[in-house]
Amino acid sequence: MNTSVKITSIADVKEYFSNLDTPHYFVSATNFNLMNLEKWVKNWHNINFVDCYDGTNPSVMLPNKLGTPVFESIEAINSFLLGHMEVAAKVEYEKKKHSKDAEQGKVIFLFFDEILEEICSSLGLKVCLPPTKLVKKIDNKITTTEIGNEAGVASVPNALEKVSSYESLKEISARHKLGDSLVIQSAYGDSGKTTYFISNEEDYNNVSSEIEAEDKVKIMKCIRCAGTAIEGCATRAGTFVAPLLSELIGFPELTPYQGGWCGNELYQEGFSNEIRTQAQAMTEKLGNALYSRNYRGYFEVDYLIDLDTGDVYLGELNPRITGISAMTNMSDFCYETVPLFLFHLLEYSDVELTLDPKEYNQLALTEGAKTTASQVILKYTDKPLKIITAAPVSGVYTLKNGVLELVKPGHDRRQALKPNEIFVMRILEKDEYAYKGGDLAILFANVVLKTADEKLSPAASELINALKQSFEYRDLTEEEQALVERYNTKSSLKGSSDSSGENLDSSEEKSGSSEENAETCNKNSNTSSEKKE
Repeated sequence: MNTSVKITSIADVKEYFSNLDTPHYFVSATNFNLMNLEKWVKNWHNINFVDCYDGTNPSVMLPNKLGTPVFESIEAINSFLLGHMEVAAKVEYEKKKHSKDAEQGKVIFLFFDEILEEICSSLGLKVCLPPTKLVKKIDNKITTTEIGNEAGVASVPNALEKVSSYESLKEISARHKLGDSLVIQSAYGDSGKTTYFISNEEDYNNVSSEIEAEDKVKIMKCIRCAGTAIEGCATRAGTFVAPLLSELIGFPELTPYQGGWCGNELYQEGFSNEIRTQAQAMTEKLGNALYSRNYRGYFEVDYLIDLDTGDVYLGELNPRITGISAMTNMSDFCYETVPLFLFHLLEYSDVELTLDPKEYNQLALTEGAKTTASQVILKYTDKPLKIITAAPVSGVYTLKNGVLELVKPGHDRRQALKPNEIFVMRILEKDEYAYKGGDLAILFANVVLKTADEKLSPAASELINALKQSFEYRDLTEEEQALVERYNTKSSLKGSSDSSGENLDSSEEKSGSSEENAETCNKNSNTSSEKKE
């Protein structure tokens, strides 16, 4: 460790990254999850597959896509990007550009695997993340529950067991006194795709094959709850914790998935001081438990607040950057102090970090939610495939008479901070397939999205309708429909190389339906806003 660089204050953190020669690369389909980090880290580079900003963001590099293969996972996209000759040339150029005293180039991923670790080694890049095997182990919802139990952070009353039939589910529920209405989660899954709500045998039969295929599932009592989200960073100095956010879950206007995450809010009245204090303490416990298991760095936790009892329960833990990372790191609180993610980078830097998290965490409690900020994730919710014929450009907008009006195109969400300003980040663009569950756009606003009874506010409904209206579609031609059908088998997916796209969920096999496979035909389909694997 280089003890000549000592980090003992927030001012030290700012100075360190503003003068850093070491190149940092965020390799992902888009830069969404770590938007604006280039404002803080001197040599920050986004290596992306999708250009959401039409060339207006100088920190984004998009290699040539000629001959792009069909992608089946986010990791495959990242392997394509990092293995591209143009990216290799960029890495080599940056090595020669900076002083010999600088640390080797560093790389960050949303998702990665052993293949990516090998590519990084061959390029002389250091992966600033825990080992992929450890991440995968902790990412298991069954393991998460066990870690929480050991750390004294309880989940909703539950059972972790194998389910072989509806009768066995009823027996498990009765034995653990979970009631007749249940929520079941498999070990892995993203944005509500593998969260099942079971109240009767018909509900069960609709998803029985998915549930019974699992070695063990998490069977929870169904409670009336409000979702929350918070990010932490486990370091050698302790666990740093960001402000607590509310969550939007399962709104059919935004997502086709009943348990699907689709947005967040940050505002003072969202939670009591007692809830914030409790959530922060629970997050510190989880961060310390993770560090004891050799997990270092960034993580996100979902908590569920029981609206009938006020109890706060662990929902799930995501050992990675997530879909709320952009909101966290671009919040006013983080701009007045430093983005939480900088502590992650420090944990993987050759410095002496002795900054006590207490001051940062206390400020997150008292100052973190003094301004209002929110985000909406708009997915394509219809079942029939369509071709997008019009899509908004990314940039700053205002809302007039229910219509989004462009003020200026751009890439900086923080150029839209006035109450009437909105920032839109477009994901899917003109001439691409709109498929069920595909992310269309992400909208950042400065208004409260939910009412006290967990419904969309009038302001949120108006914004969502306006964003939806900014997209236009047409039906598929026979030729386009034939192209989609061509990719309905795994052999086609693995063997074709004349079309590009990617599977939004790396843990999910391609099915045989054209609606679910249109993404393999998109030039630039979406993986940017995934909160979970």
